[in-house]
Amino acid sequence: MVQQFSYWHNVRDYSSKCLGGEFFKFFKFLLFVLLTAGIVSGQASPPDEKIKADVRTIQNAVNEIMGTPVPGGGVLQVARGAYLDGYGIVVSLEVAFDPPVNPFTPQKSPEEIRTTATQRLKEAQEKLTSVLKQKVALLESIAPSDSVSVILNILNTNPAYLPDMPSQVIFSVKKQDTARVSIKSYK
Repeated sequence: MVQQFSYWHNVRDYSSKCLGGEFFKFFKFLLFVLLTAGIVSGQASPPDEKIKADVRTIQNAVNEIMGTPVPGGGVLQVARGAYLDGYGIVVSLEVAFDPPVNPFTPQKSPEEIRTTATQRLKEAQEKLTSVLKQKVALLESIAPSDSVSVILNILNTNPAYLPDMPSQVIFSVKKQDTARVSIKSYK
């Protein structure tokens, strides 16, 4: 009877024959320790209760300073927040700083509309910057390296009068540096 040749015995016993079996045993042990240490030392995410409470804190603060929903102007979509693991808290809302011009309301001049919208945008930026500086340092669920961002979506109801109005303003602040709020505008 013919027996088939197999390399299996040669491969299986290779670690004990080459460079001494102790080296490979130590290498396997070292690899196990490194992999286990990486898993054990990984940062645990905060409990869901703390996350929900912190998201609600920021949402409520943003809603308080921006006002309540108003058809045609003001807040169109109240603040809604979410926690992004590895980033922090993101809150989004939509506003219109001036109602659209229509034939059934008293006519405003283009200068009045520009002045009103620009002033409301400036006030919103100042208030949101202030609330972020105050509230972010008090949050418990985010790490010092995490951030909190507020995305202010702006509906330009009078684009003919306000061609330079941004469509989105993003406020970002890191917990470890609450004195510096980053503001970016996008058209």
